Amino acid sequence: MPIEKWTLEKVKEGFDRFFDAHNRYPAAYDVDDFDFLPSSRQIQRKFGGLVNLRKLLNLEIGNYTMGNEGSRKASHINIRGKKYENILLDFLKEQFDEKFIHIERPIGNDHKDRYDFFVYAKPTNFAVDVFCTNDTRGVVNIMNMKENKYKRSIIIEDLYFVYFGDNINDGRIKKWQTNRKNKFPVNWKIMNIEEFKKDISRFESFRVMP
Repeated sequence: MPIEKWTLEKVKEGFDRFFDAHNRYPAAYDVDDFDFLPSSRQIQRKFGGLVNLRKLLNLEIGNYTMGNEGSRKASHINIRGKKYENILLDFLKEQFDEKFIHIERPIGNDHKDRYDFFVYAKPTNFAVDVFCTNDTRGVVNIMNMKENKYKRSIIIEDLYFVYFGDNINDGRIKKWQTNRKNKFPVNWKIMNIEEFKKDISRFESFRVMP
């Protein structure tokens, strides 16, 4: 998006999108990876930096890098995300063997964007992106963001988006996918962990059995 289009109102919309998806406002390390916000360099040039921008937006906490609030939020998010990644990784290792799982494999020739896991299996390989959120709306918002990330590359293998959350209505997620005007590629599969376990039963491991 051209720099001149980043009005304060437009940036506020991006902040709200991020909050809906992550239940927090973006920290400095988030803005460059989020398509609905200007780059950190643009924020510095146009708004005097992220701390000043938060003040302009009347956010309650101006600097997430200072104080207990920032530490608490960052710690909670990182711990929860890693917890679910490890749950899924342990399952994949049990099914396919650790040597056939590539963690954070680059997508195509783009070394910035990565799958969480890429699994070498029979009859085809597949990739996994795992995330957690609070509710159904969070899944929708996160998938809208991930679409922008993954559509940059041609993905041949099945790509699983596995979500974790306590208040997610799986039926509403499926209905949203069906009614969505811009359909996701047919090899993109959005599901909870139990559905994922059932679906990948069709794959076989390259593990050599004793």
